Amino acid sequence: MKRKILSVLVMCIMLAGMLYSVYAASVEELNAQSQALKEEQEQKKEQQEEVKEELSEQMQEIANLDTQISTNESEIQSLETQIDELENSIEIKEVQIQEKQEEYNENEELLDERLVVMYEKGETSFLDLLFSSDSLVDFLSNYYSLSQIAECDMELLESINNEKQEIENAKKELENQKTQITSLKAEKQTKSITLQQQKQEREQKAQSLSEEDKKLDAEIKAYNDRIATVEAQAAAQLKAIEEQKKKEEQANQASGSSGGSTVNGSGLKFDGSFIWPCNNKVVTSTMKNRWGRKHKGIDIGARYENVYATASGYAYTLENPGGYGHYIVIIHGNNYISLYGHLNSFKITSGQYVTQGQVIAQSGNSGRSTGPHLHYELRRASSISQFFSVSPLDPLDYLPGGYTLVAGAAQES
Repeated sequence: MKRKILSVLVMCIMLAGMLYSVYAASVEELNAQSQALKEEQEQKKEQQEEVKEELSEQMQEIANLDTQISTNESEIQSLETQIDELENSIEIKEVQIQEKQEEYNENEELLDERLVVMYEKGETSFLDLLFSSDSLVDFLSNYYSLSQIAECDMELLESINNEKQEIENAKKELENQKTQITSLKAEKQTKSITLQQQKQEREQKAQSLSEEDKKLDAEIKAYNDRIATVEAQAAAQLKAIEEQKKKEEQANQASGSSGGSTVNGSGLKFDGSFIWPCNNKVVTSTMKNRWGRKHKGIDIGARYENVYATASGYAYTLENPGGYGHYIVIIHGNNYISLYGHLNSFKITSGQYVTQGQVIAQSGNSGRSTGPHLHYELRRASSISQFFSVSPLDPLDYLPGGYTLVAGAAQES
């Protein structure tokens, strides 16, 4: 019996040893594969960085052209926005002038009628009417009536003069706006011609690239196209917000309730002072040219941390899965608007008024992002829908100091 038990134990030990050897070999093999994959990944990363850093002179020229093209497109879009706003203003101004002209014509007719009546009365004067009074009561009554008539005549004359002046001022302003719109259209035409020339030059240079450069150029173009799509989607969201606010404002006016649209920051008082949007002040990327397109904000190395409103204002929560991910836009007043991108979650409701330093979100990795961080932008726009058509401001020029730039954060790539 003892021999049987001993034999079983020996077999179990041998089997365990075999299993351990197989397991150890398996783990060792997996570790080796994992290490090989990591090395291969690092090599690919290094190759990618080398390609980016060692762009050919031709590719660098193309990247510079891409930046100029992007700038020109933004400026043309901004000019188109200004032209649209001026055309709307001109339409309103023309209607106002027409209404004023009609009022002026009516008052002028009244004055003409009054002068005709006075002429037909001949030499009758105020003194004749007063001295013809039968009693003191009649005298006072006639005096009061004449005073009222004289006052009405003076008011009518003053009204006519004021209306005439208002019409002249409105016409001058209208002419100035028409001159301005002509100038803007001419500027837009010049920039459009320049843009077309730049695109043709870029196409010619792209044709002369090597196969490796052409592959990289295709990647750059795809990257820029994605960015353009993201901005177009975001602009459409902001425009929808603005239109909704205008409808709400019209509904409030129709119902007689107070309150108006805050979407363009009207009524907000803002002194231009900002605070950091998070406790983390490590800047991993500044505003710089990346692959022929400007990085229009700064990236901060905040990993799932509280995000604060850099200044008070009205905040709007938005979504853009292929770009900014979960993001917030805050209208501060005085035409300042800030944007917070790649958020993990919101801590406010859309349209809410927030105070400076209030927690509005948690930073994260949503949208098109390479890792958890906070993307922060700052611009000056006359309306929220104009945000993406104006040039961005460098946030580091407005935020307090005390931040750290990581290696390569400010270098152009």
